[in-house]
Amino acid sequence: MAYNTNAVETVYDFILEKIQSGEWQAGARILPELKLAKSLGVSRVAVRDAIQKLAGMAVLRKLQGSGTYVEKVDVGSLINALRPIVAISDTELLEIMEFRSYFEPGNVRQFLRSCSDESLAALERNYEDMKAHRGDPAAFHQIDYDFHNMIAKGTRNSFVNRISDFYVDIIKAQQRHISMRLGPDIALEDHSLIIKYLKERQEDLAAMHMERHVKRAIESMRLYLAKSNHSK
Repeated sequence: MAYNTNAVETVYDFILEKIQSGEWQAGARILPELKLAKSLGVSRVAVRDAIQKLAGMAVLRKLQGSGTYVEKVDVGSLINALRPIVAISDTELLEIMEFRSYFEPGNVRQFLRSCSDESLAALERNYEDMKAHRGDPAAFHQIDYDFHNMIAKGTRNSFVNRISDFYVDIIKAQQRHISMRLGPDIALEDHSLIIKYLKERQEDLAAMHMERHVKRAIESMRLYLAKSNHSK
């Protein structure tokens, strides 16, 4: 049977479903590779690749000569495992952005309650890097994401950090081509205001401008996607 990424996804999803449903508990041995391959109608190579991905995320553990076992799964490893291994649709991308519009203002509020002067200084340095790289779309794009992750990490909430890492990773590739066409102006303007109100300890205004920032990005993305679809 030919190898393909859809086959890896089939095995990957099957194993995760068994774990999430509780059918395969921590310490349980999963089905042997050959049995999984026959049961799901895929190649053993696809099975091995899916298992390797999950082992790398600490969801599974392979023991030489014994088999593959379910690790003691925590929230973080499941969040990592749920990251898609194929591209997401434009609709899903917009839904993630909408989630950010109410998740990130909350991060701003918690950041302000927990942050140090060093954290604020790091955000200012990030902003200076953004200005310095406004003519380099790829670098600017990465610095922009760093800004949002710095605020998430500044909440000092490990679950918030994991969620932020989760959605940043899954939208990076899909949003990069859009961000490069939208240009730097929205991010530069909005980040400047967010930092201004964080430094002034004005929680409501900082959160409001973060929400505005994400919603402006959503609207720009909608317009870009509509134009792209219309031209096809």
